Amino acid sequence: MKGKLILLAGAAVGYVLGTRAGRQRYEQMKGRADALWHDPKVQQKVTDAEEAVRARAPELQEKLTDAASRASDKVRSTVRRDDDGDDDDDGIPEVSAHGRNGHYPQPG
Repeated sequence: MKGKLILLAGAAVGYVLGTRAGRQRYEQMKGRADALWHDPKVQQKVTDAEEAVRARAPELQEKLTDAASRASDKVRSTVRRDDDGDDDDDGIPEVSAHGRNGHYPQPG
């Protein structure tokens, strides 16, 4: 019993000392990170990066729009209308988790 109390007291002291040292180290790292972020050279690089993104955004938007359109066309061309009485006429066939016919796919 005495050994357990000594172990518990040692753990408590270690925790307190560790948290104080940990907090000091955290504050030190936070201060350095803040100083680095506010460095004029870093801020110039941030500004340069923002301008580069703004300059390329319209080009990238057009490429992404074209890619999405091609993908959508590809999906539409591969999906066939299912004649199972789907009356909502949205052009999207109803497919269950077990496939189009409600059965598990056969291996092979």
